[in-house]
Amino acid sequence: MNPRLRHVSLPPPAAALACMAALFCLPAAGEFRWKISAVDEIVRPDETNSLSMSGITRVSNDVYWAVTDHPAVVWELSLPVDPCTGKPAGCRLSRLFEPERAFDVEGIAFDPLDGSVWLADEEDATVKRYDPRSGRLTGEAALPPAMKGFVVDSGLESLAIGGGGLEMWTCTEEALVKDGPRSTKTAGTDVRLTKLSRKSAGSPWSVCGQWIYRTDPLAGGPWYMSSRGRKKDCSRSGVSELCVLEDGTLLVLEREFSVVLIPRIRCRIYEVDLHAECEVSGVASLKGLPEERRARKKLLYETSGFAMYEGICPGPELADGSRLLVLVSDGDKRTVRSVLVLRLARL
Repeated sequence: MNPRLRHVSLPPPAAALACMAALFCLPAAGEFRWKISAVDEIVRPDETNSLSMSGITRVSNDVYWAVTDHPAVVWELSLPVDPCTGKPAGCRLSRLFEPERAFDVEGIAFDPLDGSVWLADEEDATVKRYDPRSGRLTGEAALPPAMKGFVVDSGLESLAIGGGGLEMWTCTEEALVKDGPRSTKTAGTDVRLTKLSRKSAGSPWSVCGQWIYRTDPLAGGPWYMSSRGRKKDCSRSGVSELCVLEDGTLLVLEREFSVVLIPRIRCRIYEVDLHAECEVSGVASLKGLPEERRARKKLLYETSGFAMYEGICPGPELADGSRLLVLVSDGDKRTVRSVLVLRLARL
């Protein structure tokens, strides 16, 4: 990595001011504001190398950018919808670019301030900026070194930009090694919902807060898969994506692999209450912290089957004032390649 590309943290006084401003933008503690209902689910096109889709972000109108992890490719996804019902009229997919120096991309976020795209890479625990016209790497957000201390295949899975382009959220799929164990049948896993802020386009990102979020425990039994002639338990319950709404509300998309009679994937969307008591950016380890330090969450939607939803982002506003949520499934050889459209409305 060219050192000139790497962003550095703001000086302490500026960082403190940016952090305080970002904290004031959070919804009031204790308020749950949203409800979700199903609209439609359609199958997306089967283009070459378009399987293993891991993230989606809205660019404009009915245009979205989505990313696949292996190989890393950014796609343009067109999803026109009925302005009243929200039902999609079809889905088109076209290749945009292959990002350079990308290994296992799991999250994508469009930058509304300069038109660039940010990608979260699980393999090297980085969040990098790309020029969508060329696919060239143009910058990197500075994350805490501790974010690299994750369990293999449970690293950075999420990325979302909100606050008019001045805030960005990310987290690992399951707990960092220093923070506790992976999810089990008796307890979920603790992840750090990490918020970054900046003052303007091109300004460096600075971490301004982390909040403890505990996933659900495993509802089913072990899911054994064969790998190199050996059986491996692939069951898990972790965070697969984050979504920021216009009012600052953070939604968390959880994903679980387990066996209940048959192997199945369970996906759930939660609204999160990020009260001040669960801010832990200065805490070295989450082990042993009391329950009240964790964020509260409310289940808004749940689906179970063979669609492994890894990406979620806000869609357009409908005629009645509600807003769509658009989800994409992985679509690898074990799962279906679908696009799920949901309606998000205020309580």
